[in-house]
Amino acid sequence: MTLRRRLFLLVTLSIAIGIPSAAVVFAHLSWRSVLERTERDGTLVAQLLAQSIGLIRQVPETIREIVGNDVRAQADIVAHLTRIARQRKASAAEINRALRSIAADNGIPEIWVTDTAGTPVFWSLDDVSATVGIDSGLTLRPIFRPLLEGRKFSVFTDLQRRDLDGREFYYGGVAMPDRNGMALIARRPDRIDRIIGRIGSKRLTETVMAAAMIDTIWVFDETLKPVAVTSTPGGGDVALTADERAIVERVVGSSAPASYLRNGGFHQVLLGQALLYVAAPIFGADGLPDGAALMSLPVNMRTEFNTLLLVGGGLTGLLLLASMALALPFLNRIVGPLARLAAQTNRLVERNFRADPEMREELLNVSRSRADEVGYLGGALSSMVAQLETHIAELKETTAAKERIEGELSAAHSIQMGMLPGLFALPGHAEFDLHAVLEPAKAVGGDLFDFFLLDEHRLFILVGDVSDKGVPAALFMAVTKTLFAVEARRDSSSISRIVERVNAALCENNPEDMFVTVFAGILDLRTGEITYCDGGHERPLILRRDGRPEMIEKRGGLALGFLPDAVYREEDIIRLAAGEGLVVYTDGVSEAMSAGNEMFTVVRLRDALVPVCREASARIVVDQVLAAVRSFGAGCAQSDDIALLALRWQGSPDPPLP
Repeated sequence: MTLRRRLFLLVTLSIAIGIPSAAVVFAHLSWRSVLERTERDGTLVAQLLAQSIGLIRQVPETIREIVGNDVRAQADIVAHLTRIARQRKASAAEINRALRSIAADNGIPEIWVTDTAGTPVFWSLDDVSATVGIDSGLTLRPIFRPLLEGRKFSVFTDLQRRDLDGREFYYGGVAMPDRNGMALIARRPDRIDRIIGRIGSKRLTETVMAAAMIDTIWVFDETLKPVAVTSTPGGGDVALTADERAIVERVVGSSAPASYLRNGGFHQVLLGQALLYVAAPIFGADGLPDGAALMSLPVNMRTEFNTLLLVGGGLTGLLLLASMALALPFLNRIVGPLARLAAQTNRLVERNFRADPEMREELLNVSRSRADEVGYLGGALSSMVAQLETHIAELKETTAAKERIEGELSAAHSIQMGMLPGLFALPGHAEFDLHAVLEPAKAVGGDLFDFFLLDEHRLFILVGDVSDKGVPAALFMAVTKTLFAVEARRDSSSISRIVERVNAALCENNPEDMFVTVFAGILDLRTGEITYCDGGHERPLILRRDGRPEMIEKRGGLALGFLPDAVYREEDIIRLAAGEGLVVYTDGVSEAMSAGNEMFTVVRLRDALVPVCREASARIVVDQVLAAVRSFGAGCAQSDDIALLALRWQGSPDPPLP
């Protein structure tokens, strides 16, 4: 055989062996390269998707809360304006015109003002529309009942549908300032739903599907229940296998992304049957995983393998290199903007959703440079950041307004505490020892106490408890205390007559039907006798010298503020020996609640007084009772106002002549 033939055979054999070998080698390298790149890019897309979904989940509730606060604030303004108009004797037609003007200027579809029964009194609609609204029974729905009954100051409803005309609105309502009805403001759902719809999880997954080579996207909540599934038309079955569910559970448990290749054998990849699953955790506002995003990406090398087999090793290598050279810019064009968006999204989260100029410019550059879904995603994120900044600014304004209100309540607390007498008001009297405290459950409260000398030998004491709590009770408390001070100093010959005069004055102007229970008494500093009158108050306790607290027998007495002509009993008398005392309290002491939902009761109060019954000072008596109440209710918020007064008669240095 000639050398030519041998070389020919050698070249032929080399080509025959080299072409398949090169094809196999290049095919394997291409397979590994595409698989690794797909896994890396898929992980990046999954992380970006998960981070975006985590951000989106926090936005709708914030939007609804801000809108609800805005609507309630508008309703509160309408309520106060309506009250002012009523006080100025404006006619119903004038008030309705004013409401229509307010609605037109502020884009409000409906305004309703009702009486205490929920019947509309004023509205912003024309006559025909108002008739339809009244007939619909909207204002009588159970959701508004707490406003009419005074159990709530404001509400913001879910979407309400009227059966008569089929229209749907959100409603914000507040109780009228005089608790004589409510004011409702309607808000159309289209604006809220449009904002939330533009940033929903489903919309985002569809955008990512269109921008990347993905078969199916699943979004899971914290219980691993699918809340969104998006698949391409040829995506096939979207049900999860045990292995696919296991990767989701691993991602949520480890808080790190993971991947899984199904049908990953070389021959299966050759036939185009392999799928790469990539999962990433979705983090909540607390920084902990509350769900996961899972994507399936096809790993298909059939076209590349056919080209390699047909053209040969050399041409296959060139074509493979060319394909990779062409594919890399394409992949970079897709992955690059997504990586930039992911980086800016991470920065937004790290900066507590406060965007800087660099972040805004980067998002706008992505949006302007791309006319596809990636560009749309950049524009959507840019718009979302702008809207989020607006809503955060509005939330800050609302918070500032709340802080102003809290400051006013703090000032009201200081004023109320300043109205109460101090021990410096009774200088130079060794005949008695007296101490009292008032602890409101809120910033201000309705409990009260007072004491002052009527003359050289008589001390007036008063403890009361106004119905309800908060600002209304505090105002009623101030009026009650003032009336008692005026009436007691004007004529103190009869304690029961003082109570009757105060009761009549309270009943004259009491639109809220509030009432107050009182214990009022006059101590004769010479004899130790306390002439008292009971106005439906808790029974006081007498500190006897034998060390056993004695409870006064209650003989009945109506609370003040109910009947203007109520008659109160002639004076009852408590006789104290030298060193004995009296403890008067409100139900904030006896009805204090423990963590086990159990009341303190008068029995525990008597037990707390036993150690201090004989000789302790009035201040120590008060401190002992408060310490027992606080220890009993440890871990629970104070449920009611507390007023507590302790008085010990030391005896008169100059007893009265017989």
